[in-house]
Amino acid sequence: MTLQSGSIRRRLTLGAALAITLAITVSWLGLTILFDRQVTRLAAQELEARSNVILAGFEPDRPLTEPPKTLGGDPRYLSPYSGQYWQIEIASRRYHSQSLWDTELAVREQPPPRGRFALYEAEGPDEQRLLVLDRLLQVGPQAVPLRISVATSRANLDEARSYFERGVIPFLVALGAMLITGSAMQVGLGLRPLAQVHHRIAELTAGTRRRLGQDMPDEVRPLATEIDNLLDDRDARIERARRRAADLAHTLKTPLQALLGETRRLRDGGNGGAADEIDQIADSICSSVEHELGRSRIRGEGRANLGQVAGNVAKVLRRTSRGDDIELRVDIADDLFARIDAHDLTEALGALAENAMRHARNRVVIRAARRGDRIDLGVQDDGPGVAEAQLSRIMKRGETSADTAEAHGVGLALAHEIALAADGTLRLENLAGGFLVTLSLKAG
Repeated sequence: MTLQSGSIRRRLTLGAALAITLAITVSWLGLTILFDRQVTRLAAQELEARSNVILAGFEPDRPLTEPPKTLGGDPRYLSPYSGQYWQIEIASRRYHSQSLWDTELAVREQPPPRGRFALYEAEGPDEQRLLVLDRLLQVGPQAVPLRISVATSRANLDEARSYFERGVIPFLVALGAMLITGSAMQVGLGLRPLAQVHHRIAELTAGTRRRLGQDMPDEVRPLATEIDNLLDDRDARIERARRRAADLAHTLKTPLQALLGETRRLRDGGNGGAADEIDQIADSICSSVEHELGRSRIRGEGRANLGQVAGNVAKVLRRTSRGDDIELRVDIADDLFARIDAHDLTEALGALAENAMRHARNRVVIRAARRGDRIDLGVQDDGPGVAEAQLSRIMKRGETSADTAEAHGVGLALAHEIALAADGTLRLENLAGGFLVTLSLKAG
């Protein structure tokens, strides 16, 4: 998995878990080493005390003699291979505790400096590993060198360390689990601003928010600022493109009007046929210009209340010439919203409803219903409908032929463009008693 893919939360949590596991393992090793050093230090103190007890068995004002077997006062010195041993060297002669039986301590060849202690490990009887405390003194009137070596088996120390290692593992595992859980919670809290960004971007898409805003944590604010700047730049570019399209359409509209004036002169001069052909071509171009003027006003985004927009369109149409003759009914709930600019929806629905009023006999109904994540906005009239052959031409993008205009109005083409800009669809169908145009949009 690369750094550019996958879950940030998963990577951070996994990294924290690995780091914590490594730290816990190192801590276990470190604690074991510290415990071993501590018990070794305590054992050394015990050996030093035993060495002092053995030293106390010699009288400083008398010549050194062979020490008794009971020297040291510990019964374990009398039991073979008991794990507690002493060995004394007087004038190159060695004496040892009965626990050594027929062996000697494997002390270092060179004794430590006089009055100093040397602590080291050595092999003992019965394959025991021993901890040896070695010291060199001068005792008696003749200052005879006296080397005292006391030893204890490391078996007890190793057993204590083993108990400690096994006992500390559950604690460290529990500690690691708590740290990993805490780390996962911390990652969740740290990534919460990104979830906030995601939520606000969803609101941008739904049209309920214009910009991300600056009320975010310091670490996320630069990202929000850049996104808002991109949106500002996008809006500015779109607005410039709309203005250029509108300017071009207006630029074409003026010479077309002049061309229509020339046709009147041709007709007055007796060239009625040529004038009619030019009028037909000019009317087609004018329809295209009007269509482009409408397209230049399309925004394609936002959030609109369908009931409110339909109500406003109905109020306008009831004041038209056929407003008293046609029953215009709006059947839309107040809580239906679609992802489309309210101005775009007004223009599209106005064009559809105007066509329906023009071709209806008695009644036009505007209704809307939600189906999953989309809303179907329908305009139904009781008119004669449209020939099936013309339906396919009407649905083609930018199609504004004269036949289509006669069938159901050039407003359908503009409504189609608005639907496409809002990621919607426009569906036309003939009914048994009329005609239905359905504008399907994303629910807002």
